[in-house]
Amino acid sequence: MSQSTERTEREYTIHVNGTPRTVVASGDDLLVNVLHEQLELTGTKLSCGIGSCGACKVVAQKEPGSPKMAMLACYARMDSIEGLHFTTVEGLEGEGGELHPLQREFLECFSFQCGFSTPGMLMAADVLMDQLSRRPIPLEQLDNRIRQAISGNVCRCTGYVKYAEAIKKTILTNPSLTCEKEFPPESVSSVVTFRVRKQSSNDLEEKPLVGFMDEVEATVRFAEPLRLDTCTAQVGAKTRSVRTGEPVRDFNLGKFFFKSIESVDFTLDSVETLDGRYQLDAVPFGTAIPVNIRGRVCALSARLPVTADAVVTVLEPGSLRITSRAPVALDMRDLGFSVDSFAKEFFLRLGRTVELTFDLSLEKKDSRGLEEWATPRARHAAR
Repeated sequence: MSQSTERTEREYTIHVNGTPRTVVASGDDLLVNVLHEQLELTGTKLSCGIGSCGACKVVAQKEPGSPKMAMLACYARMDSIEGLHFTTVEGLEGEGGELHPLQREFLECFSFQCGFSTPGMLMAADVLMDQLSRRPIPLEQLDNRIRQAISGNVCRCTGYVKYAEAIKKTILTNPSLTCEKEFPPESVSSVVTFRVRKQSSNDLEEKPLVGFMDEVEATVRFAEPLRLDTCTAQVGAKTRSVRTGEPVRDFNLGKFFFKSIESVDFTLDSVETLDGRYQLDAVPFGTAIPVNIRGRVCALSARLPVTADAVVTVLEPGSLRITSRAPVALDMRDLGFSVDSFAKEFFLRLGRTVELTFDLSLEKKDSRGLEEWATPRARHAAR
């Protein structure tokens, strides 16, 4: 709860267990308190109050049917969650009070003792089952995946073994959640990767926050075929596509950190080959040519000059790849990112330097005049 003596309240609408609910709260009010005090849903437990134990986990979705996220109700403030769809432990039950398969197995396996951690365990397991329904895993990976799913849930009574056993038994009753062979990794043709140092109140030391944006549109034009010294380029990475491996973190970054910054763009000013004997038009396919790239990174009204080391490779007649060899370091404040307010909002120490790397896959386009190459996404959008 906010420590301020002045409270500004307004109506918020959230969807809880399939029903839209309107509550009156301050923007700093915590979801767990609203659930308890206004919606009389007390199954979600408040324990540590600092996001460490997982007892307060609920399931959040941007809309019905979208991927499920495990959200800490002791951390989520009303200003950050308006419009989301939530399932609490009460919402796991079916019509007529029929228990969810997870609840039945928790009972049959005697998974809990005091029961205080049980609601959070159930919600973490429900998120895991949703993830497996979208992307099954081989059976031999299941035990490790279950451990990962409940690693953020603390229980002082049971030793976790019975919890894991019940979750596994529930998953195995649905053959579609596991598979014989691992799915091939999802291909990402072009990506901009970022790395920031961060330390939360629960971290003993700084940790890297690594993520990427995979909605990248890039266009490179050559005034003379494949002559690097005659090229111009535009690259844009959409911030809505941020991925860090944690859906809730991605949601918070998109809503609070990037805010009105829809994309980070790069405009090329010049390309210089580090060895003038090599040009793309005079080497065999697959030859990586080291280059020095100069240009400007743009976000909102900011335009920062940057220099990047990269390699450019023509993989085949219609395929070009540009990959950074070292990260480009920028002060995020210079780009207009709300570093300090975001860190305060989520109780973080956040480094102000972001390191960017890129890996761009381009295809040759049929065009008149200049020779043009573009990412498949950009090419299709231009049609």
